[in-house]
Amino acid sequence: MANSRKLQILIVASLLLLSSRVATAGSIQLAWDAVSDPSVVGYNVYWGTQSGVYPNRVVNGTATTYTVTGLADGTAYYFVVRARNSSNMESNPSIEVSRRVGVPWPVTGDVSGDFSADFTIYRPSNGVWYTLNSKGGASTSLAWGLSTDVPVAGDYDGDSKMDAAIYRPSNGLWYVRPTGPTPTWAFSWGTTGDVPVPGDYDGDGKNDNAVFRPSAGVWYLRLSATGGSTGVQWGMSTDLPVQADYDGDGVTDVAIFRPSTGVWYIRKSLSGTSIGVQWGLSTDKTVPADYDGDGKADVALYRPSTGIWYVINSSTGQVQSTQWGTTGDIPVPSDYDGDGKADVAVYRSGVWYVRNSSNGGMTGVQWGTATDVPVHKK
Repeated sequence: MANSRKLQILIVASLLLLSSRVATAGSIQLAWDAVSDPSVVGYNVYWGTQSGVYPNRVVNGTATTYTVTGLADGTAYYFVVRARNSSNMESNPSIEVSRRVGVPWPVTGDVSGDFSADFTIYRPSNGVWYTLNSKGGASTSLAWGLSTDVPVAGDYDGDSKMDAAIYRPSNGLWYVRPTGPTPTWAFSWGTTGDVPVPGDYDGDGKNDNAVFRPSAGVWYLRLSATGGSTGVQWGMSTDLPVQADYDGDGVTDVAIFRPSTGVWYIRKSLSGTSIGVQWGLSTDKTVPADYDGDGKADVALYRPSTGIWYVINSSTGQVQSTQWGTTGDIPVPSDYDGDGKADVAVYRSGVWYVRNSSNGGMTGVQWGTATDVPVHKK
């Protein structure tokens, strides 16, 4: 399925802004801001199927767009751009961006399919989902769930729209109501004490049913592409799951945060290797998301005691800190302004406070009550 969402990043050396989106199956469209240096005569575009390795190159003119074609659907590609002068000397590379070709790339919380997160709450008292479109202002409601259910919203049918879904802890059943023509369905996957950890673990553009079993430290994944299942030993009983796509290959990585030590343990799906990142305190809330727009989730936390967000940008390794929130707020990061970067945001007793990454402005939206649950909370 074609995907029109833009991915914007900053070139380290020359301060270019590069964006990438899936234009059609088998292709990726790149666009970047022109370098103001008058010696620049064009740009070279590089790509490959491994992060940091770019065996393919095309010499582009002064145009600041290029569509890379002939790519294999279902494969993750990594891209950089370099400016060049008349002597064919190149600038430092842009920040690397990545995309899995030919599969949907939904925005967390996007119900309408416009690639901007919408405001959705789940009301346990009546089992109704209430959505306010972040762009058009239209609202919808849907009865789907019981007071004891856990919202597990996500794109389960691959149409780039968030589906209403709940996990019922009492019996381990998942109930999914797709936004598209796919019929509603229920599936048993889990048992008492399991933590639902939905994500796209097989890279087919659809959410998979998955649970983390703290008692055993095992992740149980049911893969939508094949209908098969797998178990991954990763974690301890006191760990918190922080699944996300940290390596930019379009596949959700199994990952945990260990509050006792403040360490993130990430099992990368692309290479099969694992990393540990010291980042956080036992009282912090984990908020991994793609804040720098490079197609990779950033290790990030929200500190309730101070209302400060601490993000390690995956594109540069630099730390970004943002004061946004107060005690009692619920972090709800996502891309609300459609610029390809997750915005820091909190939900406070029925009000959503969003700090837009596109312009640094603030959006406040009244939608919900103090007892409602924002469905894409961290």
